[in-house]
Amino acid sequence: MATLTDEPPTVNIKEQQMTLKESDLQRLLDESDILKCVTRYARGIDRHDSELLESAFHPDSRDHHGGDTRSRHDLSEWGNDLHATHTRSHQHFLSNTTIEISGDTAHAETYVLFSLWRRNDPFVDISGGRYVDRLERRDGAWGITERVVVVDWTAEAPEGRDTKGTLARYARGYWNTDDVSYRRPLSWDAEDDATHTFRALQTPSS
Repeated sequence: MATLTDEPPTVNIKEQQMTLKESDLQRLLDESDILKCVTRYARGIDRHDSELLESAFHPDSRDHHGGDTRSRHDLSEWGNDLHATHTRSHQHFLSNTTIEISGDTAHAETYVLFSLWRRNDPFVDISGGRYVDRLERRDGAWGITERVVVVDWTAEAPEGRDTKGTLARYARGYWNTDDVSYRRPLSWDAEDDATHTFRALQTPSS
């Protein structure tokens, strides 16, 4: 039983606060690394960059995509071949992501909007879905170990304007490391205007 002469227990408030801040910081770092991991896949598939795409997954990962289960290498080969053969252009847009972390395991759900402008087709396929991922931290690096691709809806839209007029002066994207996003340091000059825009594609060679 405590008496008036007993000294109050010592509580190290500073130590508790520091521990809390460190755990919060680690959570933020983990969430940032997981978001970067998911983003590497989207950029890799849109640029046909197999190395970048596969870096989002651990070597023994499985991707459940379109009715088939694939390794990261098979996913890269299948995705790049599909897009190169059947589309004129495509983009994967990532939006809100929910992340749950428990030790070295995490689960993430990322909303995705993907558009495919098919060859010999006057329409653009637009679909909304989600990437549902299980990730693990191995040797300090987060990677996807299991992915289920969910499609919630799909629609068609007319292809709309072509790449003439004002649009012709914009930089065009490439399905390789010639894309401007890979340039370090970033630069753009008159020669690029003549060779790396949609207008350059429409100018007859001499």
